[in-house]
Amino acid sequence: MDSEELTLHLSSNKSKFFISIITIFTLVISLLGTSESYSQLRVDDRLEFYNVSKGDSFNSIFDDFYLHPIQKIFLKIYLKKNKLQVAQAGHYYLKNKSWKEFLNSVSNGDVVIFKFEIPSGKNLYEIKKIISESNFKNDCNNFDCLDNRFNFVEGTLKPETYFYKHSSSLASILQKSQTEFFQTASNLWDNKNPQLPIKNLSDAIILASIVEKEAGNNDEKPIIAGVFLHRMSIGMKLQADPTIIYGLLPNFNGDITKANLRDKNNSYNTYQIPGLPPTPISTVSKSSLEAVILGMKNDYLYFVAKGDGTHKFSKTYQEHLDAVNRYQLN
Repeated sequence: MDSEELTLHLSSNKSKFFISIITIFTLVISLLGTSESYSQLRVDDRLEFYNVSKGDSFNSIFDDFYLHPIQKIFLKIYLKKNKLQVAQAGHYYLKNKSWKEFLNSVSNGDVVIFKFEIPSGKNLYEIKKIISESNFKNDCNNFDCLDNRFNFVEGTLKPETYFYKHSSSLASILQKSQTEFFQTASNLWDNKNPQLPIKNLSDAIILASIVEKEAGNNDEKPIIAGVFLHRMSIGMKLQADPTIIYGLLPNFNGDITKANLRDKNNSYNTYQIPGLPPTPISTVSKSSLEAVILGMKNDYLYFVAKGDGTHKFSKTYQEHLDAVNRYQLN
């Protein structure tokens, strides 16, 4: 081979080499672009959530969705390109998500955060319903995970909004709620009004739950608490409708009858029993606790709902009858 032929041969090889490089480069760019396109596809619109267990890999996730081998390849290229290596265990929102969004979430551990609210003025029957509609691992059946230091758990959960992950247990949240409630109630009890006609914190919680159910707004809570404290101080029955209703649960039909008022077998019927009912009748807000524990009796003995969320308070029974005629019978 003479020098001219050698030059042509080397030039040809060099051209083939550059063509190969360009071809490979083009292929890589094409693969990366295709992987990006695949990553924009929706995951699965039939599913709202997907749970990644501890030890799961991206490969096992792909297997769960029965992906075509070609799609797996392109999604793995996407993972490699974006340095997504480890799948974080947790519960992830999936609906309307692209593979790109889903894989980034799983890599970053952006799990779904759920909201669970314990409202004030709710009883355990109502809280059970709220729990049944939540995404909890229920490890607290019938509230048996809670501290019953007062021989009751009704009324000992702190009304609050709690945020939790899918893996959170119900017991951990309810125990946190109860611990915080006890701390609040105990701190208030340490600063109680020394003239209270109430012997202990458990009784204060019971009365506060009645105030919670009777009051239409926070402004009236100290006044309503003062009425009940006045009644207790003179040995008068509390005569609170919400206690009768609680004693009839879960079968209360919405109306208190004369028979209900006369029923001495209902241990929550404060028209018949002296003093407080055996347990609280609902969850209790801090404002209701304050109204009772820091409050004092007033001159009122009666009150009646005015129909606008407020009450008319009366010092004498005749004033009360006049108020009933005005606001309830007309």
